Amino acid sequence: MIYFDSSALVKRYIEESGSDVVQSLLDRDVSAATSKLAYPEILSALTRKQRSGELTKRSFQAAVDQFEVDWAGMVVVEFHDELLPTVKSLLLKHHLRGADTVHLSSALWLKRSVQSDLAFVAPDVDLLKAARAERLEVINPQ
Repeated sequence: MIYFDSSALVKRYIEESGSDVVQSLLDRDVSAATSKLAYPEILSALTRKQRSGELTKRSFQAAVDQFEVDWAGMVVVEFHDELLPTVKSLLLKHHLRGADTVHLSSALWLKRSVQSDLAFVAPDVDLLKAARAERLEVINPQ
């Protein structure tokens, strides 16, 4: 299973550094996972790019449509109360932003739940350092 934080997953829909790596990971015959938090974060990023003129209306709509198709096939971790102790623990141990902590706690919860190996994909060095310290395999798409 491969877990994507929002900053990594958005690279599938917006061409930027690391997009080719994210695409190749998504092309693998393995389950892709993320937090429900990724839904508003991805749509927000796409909307910002469209409003700034970096995406045309047509390319924006194509990206949103592809995201919706992908979303339907992803394993989505809900932000439920069971994550809160892990969120707190991670915030006390690592220097992370709130959303990054939600993604990392979601990946750790998923790994425990499925009792399987899980690769954590993110472009943020501090987040990857924390994920590695929490014994996750990490992939930096940059």
